[in-house]
Amino acid sequence: MRVLGRQSWRFAVSGVLGLVVDTTVLYLLMFAGMGFAVARGLSFVAAATFTWWFNRRYTFAGTVPVPPSWREWGRYLVAMGLGGLVNYGVSLWSHQAFDLVRAWPVFALALGSAVGMVFNFVSARYLLFRAVR
Repeated sequence: MRVLGRQSWRFAVSGVLGLVVDTTVLYLLMFAGMGFAVARGLSFVAAATFTWWFNRRYTFAGTVPVPPSWREWGRYLVAMGLGGLVNYGVSLWSHQAFDLVRAWPVFALALGSAVGMVFNFVSARYLLFRAVR
């Protein structure tokens, strides 16, 4: 249980640092003249690449006995993208379903982020970085 707690904490730190990378890359690309849609796609890939490295190196260190690969990185991007869709879907659903959330949209963001983070942690821990038995 201690390992799960440490991994959860490090995964959350990875997410916060990934948000910093995401925001920085987005703003730099937009400042350089790139449109939001393309810049947002590239900033997601940059942030997901950073969190893949961080999670592989720190969060799930010791559970991944093989060297990093393009295939693993691609699976990670897909899984984190699916978590982003879960986040978005929960945010939309809660915004439509609850008057309180419509009045305070930040609750939709928080709920979507929480569910998306759990989805991403479970997929990273049990699918992407699972220990070889």
